[in-house]
Amino acid sequence: MARIIDSRSNLDQTVKIFDEFYSFDLVVNASEYDIVFSYFKSICDTTQIAGNFTVYLFRIAQETQISVLDLLTYIQGKTQLETNTVIAYYLNSFKSKTSIYGFGTVPQPNEAVARNIVT
Repeated sequence: MARIIDSRSNLDQTVKIFDEFYSFDLVVNASEYDIVFSYFKSICDTTQIAGNFTVYLFRIAQETQISVLDLLTYIQGKTQLETNTVIAYYLNSFKSKTSIYGFGTVPQPNEAVARNIVT
């Protein structure tokens, strides 16, 4: 006897995000994902860049416990440089301290001062 499964009653309203580079999984609300992705798609040059910014914004929201829509509201209306600065600030706050996002040149420490700092 055939089994009929009504998929309309079991619709999944989430999007699963997996980032291979940073090795993290995140399940987010599909409507929030669509809102954020459509905003970044309207301001970014390519769909891939928009997707990356969307993933990073959800990652920032997860790490900081701030609603992704609140973060999006904060970013909307800012210039591209201001948006990049805000996202780089948050990403630098929770990633490995061996590199820094948002700088074209690596800051060089003052050797005389650096030797006196105990870590």
